[in-house]
Amino acid sequence: MITPIKPFDPISFRRHLHQYPELSHHERHTADIIVQQLRQFGLSPRTDIGGHGIVVEFDSGQPGETSLFRADFDALPIHEQANHAHISCHKGVMHACGHDGHTASLMMVAKHLAEHPPLSGRVLLVFQPAEETGAGAAAMLKESWLANQHIDNVFAYHNLPGYPLNTVVIKPGTFACASTGVSIELFGKTSHAAKPENGIAPTLAMTEVIKLLQTLPEQFSGVFTLTTVVHASLGETVNGEAAFGTAPGYAKVLATLRSENTQTLIAMKSLIEQQISTLCEKENLRCEVSWQEWFNAAVNSPLHCQQVITQAKSLGLPIERIDEPMRWSEDMAEFLTKWPGALFCVGSGEEHPQLHNPDYDFPDALIATASQLFCALVKGNHS
Repeated sequence: MITPIKPFDPISFRRHLHQYPELSHHERHTADIIVQQLRQFGLSPRTDIGGHGIVVEFDSGQPGETSLFRADFDALPIHEQANHAHISCHKGVMHACGHDGHTASLMMVAKHLAEHPPLSGRVLLVFQPAEETGAGAAAMLKESWLANQHIDNVFAYHNLPGYPLNTVVIKPGTFACASTGVSIELFGKTSHAAKPENGIAPTLAMTEVIKLLQTLPEQFSGVFTLTTVVHASLGETVNGEAAFGTAPGYAKVLATLRSENTQTLIAMKSLIEQQISTLCEKENLRCEVSWQEWFNAAVNSPLHCQQVITQAKSLGLPIERIDEPMRWSEDMAEFLTKWPGALFCVGSGEEHPQLHNPDYDFPDALIATASQLFCALVKGNHS
């Protein structure tokens, strides 16, 4: 088992996590590191919540509100291309989204609260796995202990390249879009390429499917929607080679659907299923439509956005209010659907490599910035 660095240093802790990344649903060792470090602070975390999830509770024993702060800790299937000393030791897996930094930030909050407990109410720190697949938060919320909590305030942050370092980026209402992936498989019948009439080719249907997907946003005016075809293939191959003598009997199209409104995304999903079914019936094809990685829209409470702004100002942090939601999705939406709160971003630097890039590395300076803002929110709600 990998052991954390002693004594606790947030930058060394973050870089240690970066060296040993684990994919969604496989974060056992990362969870062990987090739990060991929390116990070194004298805390008693709840473990294995909804998989590898962890919750640590600080109860003042006095009346007051309950606040939940959340960080994620899964990595991505990306091969790291970097020269720093803490490069990933796991080939093809890296922290390309900064979840190592988010975790280090929340760990600093844990250390602070272990030394300076809240004066009123309770604070829950949630370390969440499987954010990248959109499954981790929902799994944690299936645990009755967490699901039955009365939470007054929920907060989380994400680092954001392209914005000045330490700038707090926030927006009431939808902050991050709802999204889902769709896989559409079309099954016909192969035939000899010289006699295509003897088979049932999905070629025309595949092109129609792509057209349906690309024009889908036109049917939802007045709200932001986006469809992106990410893969299309026609015919089954042998050892990666197409067979010139065979007319195809199979096609597959993958796409991602996005909207600023969860209900709109549900309507998009329903319309796609109806249109694909009608098309396949017309073309005498069998179809299978499956959906993966569903994310609800992350919708912020105006009250909690103002709390973030107030505390950011108290720390002298720059603030940027945005008008349009982030196009990407965030699993924090599950918590925000159940309880009121705010998801916000903190700028990683205008020239910093983008999220999910192979040369991305979380800027260590943000660990202190984010943890100080979290602690200020704790003080504001629990003093």
